[in-house]
Amino acid sequence: MSVFFYTRGASPLHRLDPRAKITLLATVFAALSIAGHPVVMTAALIVLIALFALARSMASLRRMGPLFALIGAVTFGLWMLFYDGPLPPAHYAGAMSLRFMALLLAGLLFLSVTSLEEFTAGLIMMGLPYPVAFTVSLSFRLVIVFVATGHTIVEAQKVRGNDVTRGSVPARIRGYVPLLIPLILNGIKKADTLTLALESKGFSPGNRIRIGDRYRLRGADVIAIGAGVLVLAAVLLVRFGVIALPV
Repeated sequence: MSVFFYTRGASPLHRLDPRAKITLLATVFAALSIAGHPVVMTAALIVLIALFALARSMASLRRMGPLFALIGAVTFGLWMLFYDGPLPPAHYAGAMSLRFMALLLAGLLFLSVTSLEEFTAGLIMMGLPYPVAFTVSLSFRLVIVFVATGHTIVEAQKVRGNDVTRGSVPARIRGYVPLLIPLILNGIKKADTLTLALESKGFSPGNRIRIGDRYRLRGADVIAIGAGVLVLAAVLLVRFGVIALPV
């Protein structure tokens, strides 16, 4: 989906049908949102890291891992300070921070093994109207454009001796503010160019496209979807006390 995270590969996760990937992401998000036990969250983190290794996307994990760990630590500290409930603060804060990190890792893994084209095709094949799917994909493309443009502007400023990535946090904020104007102007220019490109190619929301011939649900896809459903069912059993875990 993002040129900064997606890595081409032939791993079992890369070869999954887009519909299977989207369904797995939805079931994982649902399971993590329902689960509230630190043991479940820890197991989820271990499984997700193993899946990164299986997909050969450890580069993305190494790039974002320190940031996710910092977010988890901050989340833990905030829950420790402000949580006032029946559970021990450390127990609840640990579960919440682990949940947040697991959600971030699940999203990053999806970005690492799913291209933007696959994501759009999956949405269409799952019944989402083509104009809506196109709008979603276009929003991701525009995010990529803005990030790439911002990176180019920052690098150009470094060449001119204005390194906004150094100094204290307030100094960095003050340095980034003037860069917003060229970033916004470049974004408007690229959006106008995109409109002209779509018109020149005869794009219309009413166009019908056939992508079903390119994708087929195979046995591996069915197994992956079934595994996601089973994980969600197991989390529900733990959540409602059918399966007891140690505190």
